[in-house]
Amino acid sequence: MRELPSKYYLSHFQEFMAYLKQYCLGLLTTEQLAFIQQVDALEHDTLCMLVRVINRKGTVLDRNKLSYTEILNVQQQIDTLLKVQLLRPLQTADYLIWLPSLSKIQLIDLLKHQLNAEYSASSSKTQLLLTASEHPLANTLVSSAAAKPYIVKGFVEIWQYLLFLYFGELNSGLDKFSMRDLGVLKTRNSSDVLVARFSHACQAQEAYNYAQKLQVIKHQVTNSMQLIEWAQAEYLAPQGETANRYANEYYYELGKQLIKSNVQLGLTCLSYSQLAKAQQKYLREKYKTGAKEEVKAELEVILLHSKDASLCAFAEDFYQRKFQQAKLSKLTQILRQSTQQIWLDEIFRDSPEKGVKAHYQQRQIIAIRTENRLFNALFALFFWPELFHKDEQAIACEFDRRPASVRENRVYATLGPLLETKLALLNEPDKAISYLAKVAARYYGQPNGMFRWHSKLLLILKQFLMSAPPQAVIRHLRAMTKNYHDLRDGYPDLMIIEDGKLRFEEVKAQGDVIRPNQLVTMEALQNAGFDVGICRVSWAINPEQAYVVIDVETTGGKTAGHRITEIGAVKVVNGRVVDTWSSLINPQRHIPKFITQLTGISNEMVSDAPLFCEVVDRLEAFMQGSVFVAHNVNFDYGFFKLEYERLGRPFSMPKLCTVRETRKYFPGLTSYSLGKLCREFDIELTSHHRALCDAKAAAQLLIMVNNCKQQVGEELRN
Repeated sequence: MRELPSKYYLSHFQEFMAYLKQYCLGLLTTEQLAFIQQVDALEHDTLCMLVRVINRKGTVLDRNKLSYTEILNVQQQIDTLLKVQLLRPLQTADYLIWLPSLSKIQLIDLLKHQLNAEYSASSSKTQLLLTASEHPLANTLVSSAAAKPYIVKGFVEIWQYLLFLYFGELNSGLDKFSMRDLGVLKTRNSSDVLVARFSHACQAQEAYNYAQKLQVIKHQVTNSMQLIEWAQAEYLAPQGETANRYANEYYYELGKQLIKSNVQLGLTCLSYSQLAKAQQKYLREKYKTGAKEEVKAELEVILLHSKDASLCAFAEDFYQRKFQQAKLSKLTQILRQSTQQIWLDEIFRDSPEKGVKAHYQQRQIIAIRTENRLFNALFALFFWPELFHKDEQAIACEFDRRPASVRENRVYATLGPLLETKLALLNEPDKAISYLAKVAARYYGQPNGMFRWHSKLLLILKQFLMSAPPQAVIRHLRAMTKNYHDLRDGYPDLMIIEDGKLRFEEVKAQGDVIRPNQLVTMEALQNAGFDVGICRVSWAINPEQAYVVIDVETTGGKTAGHRITEIGAVKVVNGRVVDTWSSLINPQRHIPKFITQLTGISNEMVSDAPLFCEVVDRLEAFMQGSVFVAHNVNFDYGFFKLEYERLGRPFSMPKLCTVRETRKYFPGLTSYSLGKLCREFDIELTSHHRALCDAKAAAQLLIMVNNCKQQVGEELRN
């Protein structure tokens, strides 16, 4: 990892302040400008001390704990900061912000010796804080000797506002510069043209105020009187996109809180928010009050006039359920008609998408897991120059990932004519693919907030563009530029290309539902001209599914430090053993005597045996397309994974455990060890603890379990 210079924090602070002076002076009050001038006048070591204090968490600090070897006379610099009032002594009114800065031991000491309060030494720090803060003499604590070394930052409100101007949110600080320099955090290209995030001071201050209130509601305990006071304040439409974004979220959270105790105020706040989730909450809660006809009328207005696709989807569903109207959308009808069913082996219960993908690939049909990444990557790459370089307001600072037009959902409004000219290129897929390759080569790895780079990205985009109807691609990308917020997610799981024709499939197992955002996006894809369907998955024993039952013998019972001495593998298809494979393995370490006594495998037997790396390719070919099965599967699977890691190769297979499966389908037995099960079910086990023998026995258990599963499945289907 890279190393930072001793005064890295100072250069970061100066970089930050240079941005403010260049772009944000017009957004500052007289008090904030005075702060900057005061900071500029500080001597070098005093400025270093100030930045160190700024970067410390909390508002109250113990000056005795501030020690920095690169700063001359630390305590003297603190005295200077106190003198110019950038820091100040602890005051009586500060006790509530001072107490949380104390350790648990310090709190106990105060409760015991200063307040003579009752407490329990086993209490949590939170409980001790509550006891201390509610004590009638709590405000006298700041005059005690324990409080003497504490100092208070006198610039917290100003500093938070300055950070907000730079980052556009409240949770970022100068530590991001350090992460950037250490290579931990990727940022935008330093050559990007930067701009102020806000046009006017009133926009910036309003956005900041909403962001602060939102943070209080979401992350702090707020009394109901404070919430009511905020709710009763006069509503004024927010100015600017950032203020509007925070205001919408603020009124949604405020309404959610108030609805529990004051329904009318809660409904009023929810009505101020333009978020679809706020409007949905508003309509649900208003319906509960009995105002059903009003809700019905509002739903009808939404269905007729709203341009918010997710809100319309909710309104349609809610209208149907609550007012018993037959208002099935065209989308719902198409999806129901296009639904198909695939039976998958239960091994894919945790990942049905993988099972459906494998189902198609076994039939030589191209199936790619695309979900949201396909269209997000296409959107970002195709419009990269316009989004990041031709929009003058694209990037405020290098830590911005998404360009402003994307964040604020105004891509088409800002860049419409440029985008229309660009979209025509998609009529010629070869040229479009060549263009995307050039863009990717130039900007590869750069943060963008819309997709993650990966090595196969261009290949997937090429397969898509060569198979998709060009006009459908154009229509959908245009729709994304007009409403990126609604069309950035909810895409179907798989892209299928069969006989040269492309379609999308959303995979749904039993009990799964289609989420509102999925309905919105799939409707948009269909409106653009894409074939979209739902693949319903049911569980069964797939007779075509191959299983490889594995047993490994090792030099010891744990993976750490131990190695494989023998591998036995039995392939099972359609309830029959169709092939076997086995080999001794040179573990490249000593086999303990007790292991030899258990398995019969000695050091002499493995001395001329192949290494794992010498058999891995043959073994991998034997296992290809199969489910990894073993008795106590994590043991055998763990040794395989470790051997693959030593070779620098990945290892991942669906796995199944015959211990777990026999417990499920043959409950009530006294033991589920391999030996006991073989005796119980009269399975041959002539050379227990030799790999191939144990694997053959476990294979018989697998066949018994799968027969039970088939019987259960047939009973359910009948």
